[in-house]
Amino acid sequence: MAAALANDSPKYRNSLICCSPRSVDVESKSPSSSSTSGCVSADDSYDSNCIPKSIANKKLKIHSSATREELEKAITQSKELILSSAQCSDERKWLVRYLVELRLRLEDLKENDGQPRLGVSIKGHHFKQQIAPANRKQYCDHCSGVIWSIVQGSYICDNCDYLCHYKCVDHICRVCAHVVMTEKGQFEMSICPEKGLAAQDYKCAECHTALTFKDSWNEPRLCDYTGLYFCATCHWNDMSAIPARVIHNWDWEKRYISRLAYQMLTLSWDRPYIDVESINSKLFNFIAELEWVHKMRKGLEWMRRYLCACSSGTSLLSPLFVQLGDVNKKYSMSHLQAINDGTLETQLTELTEVCRSHITSCALCSGKGYLCEVCGNNEVLYPFDSGAILCNECNSMYHRGCWLRKGQICLKCQRLQERKQNAPSEDQPDTQVECEYDIDKFVE
Repeated sequence: MAAALANDSPKYRNSLICCSPRSVDVESKSPSSSSTSGCVSADDSYDSNCIPKSIANKKLKIHSSATREELEKAITQSKELILSSAQCSDERKWLVRYLVELRLRLEDLKENDGQPRLGVSIKGHHFKQQIAPANRKQYCDHCSGVIWSIVQGSYICDNCDYLCHYKCVDHICRVCAHVVMTEKGQFEMSICPEKGLAAQDYKCAECHTALTFKDSWNEPRLCDYTGLYFCATCHWNDMSAIPARVIHNWDWEKRYISRLAYQMLTLSWDRPYIDVESINSKLFNFIAELEWVHKMRKGLEWMRRYLCACSSGTSLLSPLFVQLGDVNKKYSMSHLQAINDGTLETQLTELTEVCRSHITSCALCSGKGYLCEVCGNNEVLYPFDSGAILCNECNSMYHRGCWLRKGQICLKCQRLQERKQNAPSEDQPDTQVECEYDIDKFVE
């Protein structure tokens, strides 16, 4: 029975053995060693909970069973350190996050007064007790054991879906993936930035368990996203496409990642974090679908400006913002995946036709079009037309063919330049004004 449970656990998935004494080590590990490790990874870019060296000797960490007086004392000490720290420094960021955690723990202590806790705030997580667990089998993210919902209580984080036993909640060592991605604000754009086990002191990047190649049950597992090594408890061989490989090589093959990376990618999959133009602009030359979608998004951005100023076109803004995201130049992983599948190109084509039909037929929107003064015909031009070109200096529009025939010279800019050259100098009008309105002539 024990061997069957071990084989079914994600901890031993794709491993070389069926049952492992590692589970006993996890159970027997002291709570203080796991709850006060204060480290998420060996890399500073992912170590959002590691105490900065400048305040490491302040003894800020307190035990999970701290009393109300101890929490209030720690809150006061944290406030003093925040005021004495430099603005926007790593120390102040860590202290502010830690102060918020202490206050939430104090509120939980006041509300529950020794009763079972319905909510727990620790390491950026906002845990809520699972009242109606899912029908599927669930595993604890801390010990990778099965959660028996009938006899065992469990918590789940509202932000990152971190799941753990009731008994494990005070001993977790992973910072909430939502906090990590919010502070970073971008994906890792280096392909598997591996530093080696020596840089991690041959320990797991999350729980600091000793790793070795001698025992198959304790072999290190590489996370292809972070480039760090994890133990089997922190690395369940989850697979996902890697943003860096997609941007640099358009490689959508799924690779093994740790639980932390899996939660980070799952949370940020729909967030527009990727600026393809600045990271790898040459990708547009090799992926025709990406180039076409990029042109359509630029056209839709111009259409959005027309629709925002039209009362009857505001109904089209909602689907437009969904496709454009927060920033026109940036893409999310879901955008790129839809481009690879061909679905986003179809959606943008249909949306472009709907918006174009409204703008060209609406009296208010069509009145804001342009006329080409080179050919002089009555065809109305818009900035989102593929056959039109916009002058970056004066925002005049021309047919692309007319623009090329004129040697890419804007007639309006040329007139403004000639008018500026023929205008009298700045010194001459000032002299005339002084002679004409000299106050000495009127006062004698």
